[in-house]
Amino acid sequence: MRARAFTLIELLVVIAIIAILGAILFPVFAQAREKARQTTCASNLRQIVLATQMYLQDYDETFFPAHSTGQAGGNLPNNYGRLFWPWLVRPYTNSFEVFWCPTEPKDPCRERNNPYFGYLFGMSPAWGFNMVYLAPSRDEYNPTDLYASQGASVARVQRPAEIVMFVESIALYTRARSYGCTNAERLGYAVVFPPRFWQGAPPLRPLSYGHVFPRHFSQIRDGQIVGGFANVAFVDGHIKPMTLDSLRRPERWEE
Repeated sequence: MRARAFTLIELLVVIAIIAILGAILFPVFAQAREKARQTTCASNLRQIVLATQMYLQDYDETFFPAHSTGQAGGNLPNNYGRLFWPWLVRPYTNSFEVFWCPTEPKDPCRERNNPYFGYLFGMSPAWGFNMVYLAPSRDEYNPTDLYASQGASVARVQRPAEIVMFVESIALYTRARSYGCTNAERLGYAVVFPPRFWQGAPPLRPLSYGHVFPRHFSQIRDGQIVGGFANVAFVDGHIKPMTLDSLRRPERWEE
């Protein structure tokens, strides 16, 4: 007995059903992938928090400066004497990769064969440090000068469960392209600044949100950051996701 073939209409119906299912499921799969990346990002941040706590134990409960200088070639890979804070806590971690978030774009400047890897590693971690309060500038007229930063005592913080220590960040600078970076402006930045320094958007610029970036489930649209949330670590060590609007509150940054 001869098998019955599908008619053209039946084939078109099947194709339409597959297309509808794909339209429904593909966003779900994309969200699941991003949720997995966010979880990995939070896990990496947890390791940075633990490394920071070990640093504080070794340095009399005093935070590291956002930046300090050393001898060029004194570290491998060479950081040219530019000791951004990741270099100061790097000895307490197992790898360079824990300073990054998988949601960040892939970039050649994070390849170990890049001659400027050591410098860029320090400048572009996935999380910015709340330097204005935890490692303030010695220059009272320029409180965002990370090159004049000096670590504050942990005892200064009266509300450690409420004060931001690290939050996901974005550089929004293009100057690192000269070091072989292709997505430098979308990578993280070593420091973040409290809302009193935010300049707003549009246009989107480095200080629009003080380098703070809700990296997960957000969009950059019409010169603004829309939606999403960032992983935030507080001085007491706990981590939680927060929106950009919830991070606008000054009392989360300073006392």
